[in-house]
Amino acid sequence: MAVGRGKKATLASVAAQANVSKITASRAFSQPDKVHPETLQRIRETAEQLGYVVNAAARNLRAKSSKTIGIVNPDMANPFFGGLTRLMTLEAQKMGYDTLVFDSYESQETENRIIDKLIGYNVDAIILSVISNDHHYHPVYLNRLETLNIPIVLVDRELDSSHCSGVYIDNLDCGLQAGRWLLEQKAQRVVVVSGPENSNVARERVTGLQAALQGKVASLEVLHADFFMDAAWQETSRWLANNAPPDYFVGCNNQISMGIIKACIEHKLKLMKGVSLFSIDEVSHAGIYGFHFPCISHDLQEIAWQALNLAVRRVTDNDSKSGKVIVRGKVIP
Repeated sequence: MAVGRGKKATLASVAAQANVSKITASRAFSQPDKVHPETLQRIRETAEQLGYVVNAAARNLRAKSSKTIGIVNPDMANPFFGGLTRLMTLEAQKMGYDTLVFDSYESQETENRIIDKLIGYNVDAIILSVISNDHHYHPVYLNRLETLNIPIVLVDRELDSSHCSGVYIDNLDCGLQAGRWLLEQKAQRVVVVSGPENSNVARERVTGLQAALQGKVASLEVLHADFFMDAAWQETSRWLANNAPPDYFVGCNNQISMGIIKACIEHKLKLMKGVSLFSIDEVSHAGIYGFHFPCISHDLQEIAWQALNLAVRRVTDNDSKSGKVIVRGKVIP
């Protein structure tokens, strides 16, 4: 016979069992220093026996500040976003804030639902990497967050919104640095595998590469895929089926670089011998397989600290305005 779930313990049931008023029981969890030590111990022991857990969401709704920051990323499986989220959570803890972390799975519907949920939890601020790389993407929730005076800090993907602060990678400089490094290696045939043409991130990285390489190499070709491994693999594999390998492939992010690697292996090319790879973003754990790919490395610790600093400043200082921080990458040869 199936066992049903027991009745959920409430603050009232804890108060009754501990023989105190509901106000005293509530104070034991919200202002324990104002409760007599013996009474406090009795209430807490009773709560543990009954399995009572404080309803933080309900408390946050009543409080002016929840000391909680929402973090929303589009793809936690991507080491860039996964690692960054971990560091932002640790930085938040240092500043006395909890975090609520969500993955939007690159879905606009999911992103909208998450923002509604975070508003319901009365978060103090939201750190957001939106699902779109389009600078002109303008989801309706931006207006709602501005009306509710909930600060937003955008990370990596910029939007045209005066209400949003942001921490962004200098994508044009990433392309310039990558191009200069390729010239130092005397590369002549270069194929760039990029994200979508309407992506601001992809466009700036490609523009930087073109500015550095155009007219200085024998050939420079740009393939437009997406910022996912499978799309990059398919586009690179299609190109290799009809062309001789270049001196260098350039992957415009870590997932694209993984797709390039997969395509090269599929076409039986010896990486860093038959064809070389430069990645904008580090290729995680490549060293395990005996490879080290030259890349542009981004300081995730710096990005995390800047994002939290902007969020907390907007929360604690009513006169603080939205701001922008640009973080430059570094070539790791």
